[in-house]
Amino acid sequence: MANPYFSFKKFTIWQDQAAMKVTTDACLLGAWASDHLQKKHLGQFSPATTIFRLADVGTGTGLLAMMIHQKNPSFLVEGLELDPVAAQQALYNVAQAGFDQQIKIHTVDVTSYCPDTMYDIIISNPPFYQDDLKATAQKRNWAFHDDTLTLAQLFRFISENLSETGKFFLLLPYRREQEVNDLLLSNNLSLLEKIAVKTAPHSPAHRLLLAGKRMDEPIQLLEQEICITDETGSYSSRFRERLVFHLA
Repeated sequence: MANPYFSFKKFTIWQDQAAMKVTTDACLLGAWASDHLQKKHLGQFSPATTIFRLADVGTGTGLLAMMIHQKNPSFLVEGLELDPVAAQQALYNVAQAGFDQQIKIHTVDVTSYCPDTMYDIIISNPPFYQDDLKATAQKRNWAFHDDTLTLAQLFRFISENLSETGKFFLLLPYRREQEVNDLLLSNNLSLLEKIAVKTAPHSPAHRLLLAGKRMDEPIQLLEQEICITDETGSYSSRFRERLVFHLA
């Protein structure tokens, strides 16, 4: 049984009511995106933009929204969640951390949701299992399988709701890379950076961290890889450096 909570330096994520628990991959996405938004990509936003609006699509426990807020406290963050039980847990986590003025949680179906303004940043660790065996509990299927939010629907949401100078950050399965490339093209989106995530140095890549934007002028894609553990089985130096700001 998973631990009912996960402790970070500045907040605790309670996860006993949510189907999707805190994962190493999701923590990596949150830390990587937080660094980008603080140090690198914000310089590419329009100078007229003074308040950045971020959507965490499929927020679950609120993990990504809270990690982003911790390093970028001026952002207005919206966590969008289909499962009302998970949304209530996210609300509790946000309130307990004292982040409820800047992070709002909405129980919505993003396939039909129409926000009142465009987002400057969209981040998501979506459900992405396609043909795998399903659980008997419906909310676990919502959390893990793409029946309620397919990749096509996610990329359509990004295309329709990302501002002209906005950025998106995604965690997706490596084995669906070609499908992702096709969806980027059909939704007029392009990648800025792609990181292949491996469990260990000699393991195959299992996840992709993607940063992108709307397609306009040609750009040079930055491609990297990161191993979660090193040859000894301990967390790698790169992984520890990435997470040092967030994890206790």
